Amino acid sequence: MAKVNTLRRQRDFDRLFESGKRYYDKLLVTVVHLRLESDQARVAFIVGRKVDKRAVVRNRVKRRLREAWRREVPQPSVGVDIAFVASPASAQASYWDLAEVMKAHLAQAGLA
Repeated sequence: MAKVNTLRRQRDFDRLFESGKRYYDKLLVTVVHLRLESDQARVAFIVGRKVDKRAVVRNRVKRRLREAWRREVPQPSVGVDIAFVASPASAQASYWDLAEVMKAHLAQAGLA
């Protein structure tokens, strides 16, 4: 399986959250920002302490999101930055539920 190309720099996160389009669901908020300088998709998985105080639970949610991105979600062929922000309900969500929400948000954004 291919490695996930992730967002790393603070300025990239700032640009994404300032000018990105948001898509909401009870499990995830997805923020999408198109980039013209690249043809690769970069992604971030954000699971904060509001999801659960325990790191074990937060890491489990992050692993599910990452695997759903790699295996289930069709990869965009345009330069785009995407952030998936988990909500507290995502701690009890299944892998398949998270994958479906991710697919739906990308379809709404016109990327799938």
